[in-house]
Amino acid sequence: MKLSYSFVGAFFVWCLVASQWYIIGVKGVSTDPAQFNSQAATTAIFEILVMLVVAVFIGFAIAWYQQQNTIDQTKKASTNALLEEKKQLQEMKAASMRSVRDMELNLVRTEAVLKEDNHRIAEESERLKAALQEKDETVALLKEELHTLRPKIQLADVELGRYAMQIKQLEMQLVNEKMITDGLKQELEKAHTPKRKPAETLIEKVSEKNRDDLKMISGIGPVIESKLNAIGIYTFKQISEFTPETIDYVTSSIKFFPDRIGRDNWIGQAAALMRHRK
Repeated sequence: MKLSYSFVGAFFVWCLVASQWYIIGVKGVSTDPAQFNSQAATTAIFEILVMLVVAVFIGFAIAWYQQQNTIDQTKKASTNALLEEKKQLQEMKAASMRSVRDMELNLVRTEAVLKEDNHRIAEESERLKAALQEKDETVALLKEELHTLRPKIQLADVELGRYAMQIKQLEMQLVNEKMITDGLKQELEKAHTPKRKPAETLIEKVSEKNRDDLKMISGIGPVIESKLNAIGIYTFKQISEFTPETIDYVTSSIKFFPDRIGRDNWIGQAAALMRHRK
């Protein structure tokens, strides 16, 4: 705004300077009062005013033309923007209409599905009601049968208790009879079992002076030999005459591995050593 005022002030200053130059330089009007010509000065001033008015109109016309171009361009741009906006609004309206139609179609489909579901649910509900009614009738029949069978069940429980008591009594009698039978069997076995001699009496007594080197038998070491000597076994002949009862006695006496005597064949080795010695 200040720049516009500066241009206006400069324009008036230029007008004054140009007027002085035109009056004095062009028209030759003297500023001396003695030679002053009022008619010439008036004519010059009128001409200057005419030129100024023409210049103002020309400037205004130029300014108006420039402003009109700007206004036209602005109007054209606004018109284009409005047309573009109108086009976008029309496209949005068309899209909205399509969305509304799609929503209406979806709504119709949803209503059809809901109607079908409601119909199916109603049929299922009727079926469930019928089934429930049938079950209620069945439960009522079962309750009636239970009411009828309850006395019989109570009687059966009494009979079952009596039978259980009888079974327990029979089991006790069976246990007692089994104990008596086992005792009789033991007494019978004792009566029929012949008295056996102690196992140590089965070993032939020999003198320690006639002892053999029992370590020559595979499976007998110094420790086993000393244990055999401790129970009176010194010779190959005694070992060759071992019986099952003697083997049991020797095994338990020397605390040897079970079946070691048979596995190492002490009896065979002793007999072979006796034959080799002869």
